[in-house]
Parts: sequence; C-alpha cells; structure tokens
Amino acid sequence: MTDRDREFQALYQEQRIEDQQQYYEDRCAEYEAAHRQTVVVRNTLLVLAALGSIAGQFTGPTVRGPLAVAAAVLGALAVAVTGFEALIGFPQLAKLYTDAARNLAVAHIDWTTRAPNADLRSDLDRVEEIFTKEIGQWGQLVSEAAAAAKTAGRQELQVQPTADRPEPPAAGSR
Repeated sequence: MTDRDREFQALYQEQRIEDQQQYYEDRCAEYEAAHRQTVVVRNTLLVLAALGSIAGQFTGPTVRGPLAVAAAVLGALAVAVTGFEALIGFPQLAKLYTDAARNLAVAHIDWTTRAPNADLRSDLDRVEEIFTKEIGQWGQLVSEAAAAAKTAGRQELQVQPTADRPEPPAAGSR
C-alpha cells in the first residue's frame, strides 16, 4: 500500500464513514426522542380527558358542560398527536437510520482492520453500497406512503341498502 493509499484511506474513513455514521446515529436518537415525546403528550392528553370526564360526574350542571367540552377537546388533541406521529413515522425513520448506522459500524471495523494488500476498490464499493441501500430504503418509504395515500383516496363510503333506502337501479336500466 502506498502512502497515497494510506492517506486516502484515513481521509475516507474520517470524512465519509465516521461523519456519516455520526449523522445516522444523531438522526436515530432524534427520531426515538420524538417518538417518546409524542407518546408522553398523547398519554397526558388522554389522562387529562379521562380526569375531566370523571370530574364531570361529581360536579353540578354548570360545570359539567365545560368539563365535557374540555375532555372532548383533549381527546381530539390526543388523536391529532397520534395522527401526526403516524404521518411522520418516527419509529420507521429511527429504524432506517439505526440500520444504516449499524451497517456503517461493521464497515468501519472492516475499513480500519484492512490488510495492507487488500483491494481498496472493493472495500470502497462495499461502503458506498451501504449508502445506496439507505437511499433505496427512502425510495421504498416514499412508494409505500404514495400507495397508502392512493388506497385511502379510493375508499369511498359504501351505502348499504335498507328498507328505507332501497338499492339504486343499475346503470342503463329505467
């Protein structure tokens, strides 16, 4: 291995592998913290809504109405927080970054314990393949979100025929 190869290896390790691994670990911690925060906020709102509902049972009619409204609003806020978390997908994002960080950790070990006569190009390709897979996972997440949105848009309210509402006539019949 030449001095130039050693310099490249050290620079690539520091600027590409270690830097990107730190980025993935930071994003993973960020999304795990966001998930924990949404769970705490949601549960707090639900507990407050339940307490408001229970307190309403032991109060007079002038206080019962506002407590019922407050409990309903708190419950709606809990649903909104849950929907926000589902929309963003904090656990899925944390998993994506965790997987990429773990793969880079293994590549980092292999990169630092390279044999002097090892093929630099194949080791470099292996590390870059980790980045390519991570980008591919982003594409998969976007595709899944688009498919879910498309499916949700197709679901229409199906009106079932009843005695009061008979089934409409088929198209083309009079």
